[in-house]
Amino acid sequence: MGAEVLIGFIFIIFQISVSVWSVMDARKRGYSGLKRLFIFFLVLFIPLLGLLIYLVMRPSGKLAVCQRCKKKVLPILEQCPHCGLKKQRPVRRPPPPPPRQQPATQPKPQKIKCPHCGQMVEAQWKTCPYCSRKIKIGKTIIDEVFLIYKDGRLIKHFTRRLKPDVDQDILSGMLTAVQDFIRDSFKGETGDLNHMQFGRFQILMGHGRFITVAAVLMGDEIEPFRPQIIKSIDQMESDYEVILRDWDGEVEQLNVLGRYIMDLIEGRYA
Repeated sequence: MGAEVLIGFIFIIFQISVSVWSVMDARKRGYSGLKRLFIFFLVLFIPLLGLLIYLVMRPSGKLAVCQRCKKKVLPILEQCPHCGLKKQRPVRRPPPPPPRQQPATQPKPQKIKCPHCGQMVEAQWKTCPYCSRKIKIGKTIIDEVFLIYKDGRLIKHFTRRLKPDVDQDILSGMLTAVQDFIRDSFKGETGDLNHMQFGRFQILMGHGRFITVAAVLMGDEIEPFRPQIIKSIDQMESDYEVILRDWDGEVEQLNVLGRYIMDLIEGRYA
């Protein structure tokens, strides 16, 4: 009988201790007085199950020490339940202004030499202010070719453009007259190249023993075409020297030369 009383007394003391601990813990976690009283009786009169209910329902989190009263308190609370110290909110300061960027220094404009007059001009300019000609020249192409016999007769006219036939005799006669003028003035020998310019076209005339090739170029870069014209003339005169030496004016006999001229126009002699 005495043992049962002792066990009951110990159990009551244990329940009261657990209930008091639950109330103290509830205070640290911000529960009001009425809620703490309810928790006390819940844990006291419902052994184990009441404690389990409280542990599940209480706010979770690790307790911290209050800066004023040095008692433990849940950090998420707005104020300490023991001394009433309110939680200080961090002051939000505006972000610092971005560092001022130094203005980028403008690079000096690149200078190039005008291909026509030789004056130094800026690379991005399109027209030379000294000679008023285009600085950046597009790709030069052979636009037309006139194949002329040594006596000035037109053998054939070739063009890369689709257009109606023009008065070839007038144009070839003009080119022959220019050629005769240059030949008489400079006494050029066979194989030389005469150059003239008409508007936006450059005209290169190459002379062989029997034929003259007058190539009309569109563009200003003519140097790469000089050896091409001479090479085409040499090949035609080498392959058909017999016909060209005593040509009687029959155009059909020289139709075979068309493939050489088309190779010249297409750049196959480069």
